[in-house]
Amino acid sequence: MRRALPFLAFLPLVLLASGCVYALHVSSSPTDVKLRVQTSQPQQYMVRVALDQSADHPVASDGRVEFTVPRFSHGCDVYVFGVIKTRDGSAESVRVVELRRAERVVRRLSLAHIAKLPTDEAGYSIVKIGD
Repeated sequence: MRRALPFLAFLPLVLLASGCVYALHVSSSPTDVKLRVQTSQPQQYMVRVALDQSADHPVASDGRVEFTVPRFSHGCDVYVFGVIKTRDGSAESVRVVELRRAERVVRRLSLAHIAKLPTDEAGYSIVKIGD
């Protein structure tokens, strides 16, 4: 017990001195995306990959659009005391895909959100838009 007492007394000081830890993420890999926009007039929409060099992709009359999100890096995870994660800095959680109609952003999507969307028989992720 006498050996453990100095250790236990010193442990809170170590935790308080460690503060926040930032863990830098590696860049995301290029990702091919297939979306199907479900709305009455899908050809009025376009998809923009909102990065340093934005790229616009028109939506076809059947609502389908294919594009590639290029490699990009976002930021850092933040950990309090080096253990408790308080912020996710992964590139997959950044909303870089914008669904637009007449230059107005209708919906912003992240790669993680797109991966959770239901898919059709051809493998397109379905985005429903109410007109």
